[in-house]
Amino acid sequence: MRLLLLIVGVVAQQVGITPPNVQPPNEQLREQRGPERSLDFILVTFRTLLWSWAFIEGSILFALSGYCPPAFARPFLHLPTNLTSDPTELTPAFLTGIVLTLAGAFLRVHCYRALGKHFTFQLSIRHTHALVTDGVYGIIRHPSYTGLMMLIVGYLFCVLDRQGPIVSVCTGLLGGSGTGHTTVTGVLTCMWATGLYLIYAMMYARMNKEDEMLEKHFGEEWRAWVKRVPYQLVPGVY
Repeated sequence: MRLLLLIVGVVAQQVGITPPNVQPPNEQLREQRGPERSLDFILVTFRTLLWSWAFIEGSILFALSGYCPPAFARPFLHLPTNLTSDPTELTPAFLTGIVLTLAGAFLRVHCYRALGKHFTFQLSIRHTHALVTDGVYGIIRHPSYTGLMMLIVGYLFCVLDRQGPIVSVCTGLLGGSGTGHTTVTGVLTCMWATGLYLIYAMMYARMNKEDEMLEKHFGEEWRAWVKRVPYQLVPGVY
């Protein structure tokens, strides 16, 4: 079951980080500044990490299943681990990650459909652009960013699962001690916390630029929407 949910989660992640439309013409693009210029690099990096994790964990889970050919399973069965439970079990951390991933992907797809051809990963205003203020956009102003954060946090819950195959194998390579386990989870947590902070910082700057662009284009219509929907990401909170 964990392997099946892993596949579902990775597909949902891929859907949530894949542009639904092609890049608009250059004349419709807002000038790309700072971290925005690194968007393509960030997406490629995240996809690489996503599929690398999926391949490694999926291979280990498949090797431990009863359906794997012995010749394929043998190298994985001899990996040093620090497993305190069955790695194929559904842990609370993994399930939380999958739920967040599916919810985030659903929210992203909803935003794709609500904005249609106007949803692009690059900041732009098309000639036929209309301000969408109903549906989920009547609750928060930037739901696609909320969905993205849910995807990222969901991914972190899955990867950093202390009982998961990857953390267990990495701990085993360090000798399987409690210190090794703490080292592995600490390093992974620091890496992802740093990445999460950088992504949030870029999102925060991008949201403000997007609001500036929308206010300039739609004027009073946008300001009325902001008064009616004051929250950007989380209803009643932020």
